[in-house]
Amino acid sequence: MNLTGIINEAVNSIRSTDSSRRQAIESITPLAKKQIKADGKELLEQKLVFPVEKAELNETIAGVDSGFVGKDMLALDLVLVRCVGVLFSYKWGKLENAQYFPSFYSFPEPSLTNRSLEADEFQVSKSLQRLLREVKMARGIIEKHSPSYCFLDGSIVPQYADKPRSDSNILDFYRNLIEEFQSLYETAAEKRCELVACVEDSRGSRFRTILQEKVLENGLNPKALDDCYDTILLDYLLKIGERSMAFSYSGVSGKPHPILSDFGGKWSKSIHAFYLKPCEFDRPLRIEFLHNTGDLSKHVDKIASLTYALSCLHREYAYPSVLIEADLHARLKPDEINLVYEKILDKLGKNIRIKMRRDYRPF
Repeated sequence: MNLTGIINEAVNSIRSTDSSRRQAIESITPLAKKQIKADGKELLEQKLVFPVEKAELNETIAGVDSGFVGKDMLALDLVLVRCVGVLFSYKWGKLENAQYFPSFYSFPEPSLTNRSLEADEFQVSKSLQRLLREVKMARGIIEKHSPSYCFLDGSIVPQYADKPRSDSNILDFYRNLIEEFQSLYETAAEKRCELVACVEDSRGSRFRTILQEKVLENGLNPKALDDCYDTILLDYLLKIGERSMAFSYSGVSGKPHPILSDFGGKWSKSIHAFYLKPCEFDRPLRIEFLHNTGDLSKHVDKIASLTYALSCLHREYAYPSVLIEADLHARLKPDEINLVYEKILDKLGKNIRIKMRRDYRPF
């Protein structure tokens, strides 16, 4: 098949899949506003969809993000991480002041590893180093400045891809990271800071699974939704200014979650999520948070209201402004690590070979 044929086949396949998804989702749309019976386990609220009031911003809100690049060499691995914290102070809906940590512009922090990591370990190590710096930055801002909210870019827990294998050289690093996450949760609770994580491009399917197993009525085919991620499904179900019901991060039955099983019982059971649609031409945003006691719906409405106000500034991009700002200052370019790499080579001279073969092939 030539290139034109491949392109046409891809287009037809996407259109066909979208059409079948749309038909399946339209059949369940009447359930969106229908009362359901909360069971306190998987169904934590009494509807699938709720309206959200946009908050008037009158608080201090923090956001933390990082950028990283890595360079593998023969004798060691080099990673650059730039972690940035942003503190926005609002009054009557207007931004009055912005602070940056450690500064408005900071050079990325280098890290060298000479422990002979395998290729998969190096990839995981880069992610763990980035996460560790983010968690420490967030905890430091909460301790020193006591914001009302602290937004994290990405999930509120490490992801499965961040967990090294059981015989890995970086397993202790991972365990330390888990302890740092739990320390962050404790600090946020002590300072009464709402910790909120936003996942930019979620591929989660937890909401869909709950819908299939607990909500769909007779005559509706649960398997018709099998190829839908939550964001695809909820892009049809949610209108602007609406949120999904909240749900626990992991199921209450079945196999232990590979990440949450590494946390203490208090925190593994407190992590929840929901989806919010802040703007017209973007998919719903996955939002994760901590909830232990009290009225869950009121708690979710409070978080959704403020996140809505922060994330509706552009009709084609739904993301909190404080995290957009943090990302702009944290983002790294490949030439930044190349600068450090070349200086290392210059100082070593030609007698010590650390370049990978692919970096100096003569043709």
